[in-house]
Parts: sequence; C-alpha cells; structure tokens
Amino acid sequence: MNDASDHFPAGLPADAGDVLDTYLQALASRCGRAEFEAVIAAVRDTCGMLSDGHPAVFAGPDGGSFPPNLQREYLALLAVLMTGRTDLKIIKVPSPDGQPGWAVVEPDIAEDPRAADAVRRRVAAAEADRIRAADALTALFTPEP
Repeated sequence: MNDASDHFPAGLPADAGDVLDTYLQALASRCGRAEFEAVIAAVRDTCGMLSDGHPAVFAGPDGGSFPPNLQREYLALLAVLMTGRTDLKIIKVPSPDGQPGWAVVEPDIAEDPRAADAVRRRVAAAEADRIRAADALTALFTPEP
C-alpha cells in the first residue's frame, strides 16, 4: 500500500539543481494556497522547535486538525529536507488507536507488500512499547487520591 506516488515528484535527475525548489513547486501544484502555507508553516515550526529541543505541534490551514493528506505532505517535505531525496515513498502505518500514521521508506520496501508489512509491524510494536512506557510512568508519578 503506497500512498505517496504523488508526493515525491518522479523523474528528477540525480543532479537536479535545486531538489527542494522543484519539490516545493510540485507541492504547491498539489495543494491549495491555504494547505500549502499550512504545510510550510508546520515544517518551519517543526524545524525550529526541534532545533530548540522542543516537541513539535502543528495545525491545519483553518487552525484545526492536520488532516491525513497534509500529514503525508508534511512528512514528504521533511523527508526531502532531511535527505535531499525525492525517490522515497510514504506508506500508511495505522496507529494503535486506529488513526492514520505514515512512514517514509525506500522505494523497494514500498513496492514489496511483505517488506512494507514488516515495517508496519516494527512501527506498531515500537508505538505499543512507547504507550506502555508512558502509561507506566504516568502511574508511577500520579499521586494516589
């Protein structure tokens, strides 16, 4: 299941002058102005917050939730910024609570259902571990009534 064939522009030569500029042009053509600005603001804020050691929180174009289509665009743009690559793929990785989640993977993994499912299992197991640890810490530090 590959949900990102339209997120990373295909056919860019390896020596493309400005991969980010080309990617941003493709992103702008896929999104409306408000959605494009929301994705750009989220990535800008994420980079700033992470560089300052803070967790990132972002909102959609209306100030509300960040819908799944913008989550994918956000993740794709971060992947381009971090790797300089546009050949990566995004696969859907459902979270334990049923909300959509996404993972950036190599193209060969996205195209191999068994490999993609293995990534999904690893991500789900890591998320389950994180939830268990958070619950244990909450229980440990919650005062008894």
